[in-house]
Amino acid sequence: MTPASFGQNDSFLNGFKYAIVSPLKYTDGSRDAYGMETKAISSLSGIGMQCLNPEDIDNWPEDALVEPCLIAYVQIFEGVSPNVLTCGSVRIVIKNCKNEIIKDEQRRSRNAMCNYPYSCCYYKWADAVERYFKSLKYNYNPSLNKLKTEYPEVEMTTETEESIKAYLTSNKLDMIEGIYKSYQTEKIPYYKFGIIRRGDKFKAIIIESEYKLWKPGEVKAIIEQSSMKGFYSIRWYMGNKTPYETFGNMENEALLTIELEDQKTGEKRQDKFIKLFPSTTGEITYKKDNPKASGSGFFLTTDGIIATNAHVVEGAANIELTVSNDLGNFTYKAKLLLKDSQNDVALLQIDDDSFKGLTSIPYGIIENSDVGSMVFTIGFPLNDVMGNNYKVSDGIISSLSGIADDMRYYQISVPLQPGNSGGPLFNEEGNVIGITSSRLNSEAVGVQIENVNYAIKSSYLLSLYNMLPNGAKYTTTSQVASQELKEQVKVLKNYVCLIKIF
Repeated sequence: MTPASFGQNDSFLNGFKYAIVSPLKYTDGSRDAYGMETKAISSLSGIGMQCLNPEDIDNWPEDALVEPCLIAYVQIFEGVSPNVLTCGSVRIVIKNCKNEIIKDEQRRSRNAMCNYPYSCCYYKWADAVERYFKSLKYNYNPSLNKLKTEYPEVEMTTETEESIKAYLTSNKLDMIEGIYKSYQTEKIPYYKFGIIRRGDKFKAIIIESEYKLWKPGEVKAIIEQSSMKGFYSIRWYMGNKTPYETFGNMENEALLTIELEDQKTGEKRQDKFIKLFPSTTGEITYKKDNPKASGSGFFLTTDGIIATNAHVVEGAANIELTVSNDLGNFTYKAKLLLKDSQNDVALLQIDDDSFKGLTSIPYGIIENSDVGSMVFTIGFPLNDVMGNNYKVSDGIISSLSGIADDMRYYQISVPLQPGNSGGPLFNEEGNVIGITSSRLNSEAVGVQIENVNYAIKSSYLLSLYNMLPNGAKYTTTSQVASQELKEQVKVLKNYVCLIKIF
């Protein structure tokens, strides 16, 4: 390509407000070894063009973030010919936001002669770059650039701050509903939005934003309630309006936390939003200690009644429950409601302001089962050794009675370890038929015993539960009956808890 004459009045850059010079990195780890990148930036700045650092997006002007088509993208390629007369030759390629080449030129330094080919030629590349950019006549004219970035469309509503406040003051609200502003850091811009229910979902609607791309009335997020009250599945629309699937939780009545991804680094971060309206009250925290013992338990009701074995909570001064699900690990304090030591059954109640309740229980409590039926349990065996993650084990009902034909128990081949006590025994349909409670001790009977374990039948659990004066009706049907075991576990694990006593 024949170089253009010097002193040209080349207007191809005039439609661009900014430029990015691609970093010149070499295989040996060096950066801009011959000063070409530095010369390009200084020369462009010298003719009045603003250069952006591609490695420092956080400090870009807002209009460059919103409209990348304002940016010209500059690439520099060095080239040395065996002919000494072409020494110091470079190729400069300039592209637009659609990766289309708008200029592709080759230049060489003002003194192309070199007595030592290759070696001194390297240091003429920067001179060729400077010579090229200084020859341009730059005068920014936005009308010359017809390119526009096409952003995804988001839903536009007619809601205003006044209409959202009117809704919030005249309806019974979910705890997430309200008007929020972002807790600003260097990673998150200013947003003010209102969250209100629309059908079976909630929508976060922009009231104000420092991003010009976002207009009042646009939907910033679509939110759905998870199985646990206070925790939500969220489709969040990022600064460039692309959707991002995540989750959020109400840390307390006034603080919403949403997990988002840093678009520059890809790292996850917890962004916080403060509720401004309506006014809220404070939140109580619970201090933890080292436990004396542990076991398993499971939810009976959406308001936090937990079933377990009586021996799990024997001698407990304080009780702590940990529920683990796809949103994280959540710990609550609990109290003993009722205990039947003879039948080894106990009922606990979550007694913690941070627990907001569940939306439903996906399994029923069934009183009858047959020998040979497939069964499984989810629990937290030997959590101090095996870890705090839930464990699944399965087997069959070996007998409808326990030791010495004790009719209170099922004999099961499901492997049990210390810590499984109090966990649910599920049948194939995902309904609870008992509480895993004990195993036959080899030392006690004098012979090696394998997979002889016991679960207290659910009828004894229901007898104790029916003693509660105002107990809610428990579920009798399974929501996972038609699913395979691995799919059942994905749902049921969210309702099994680790119990620690202090």
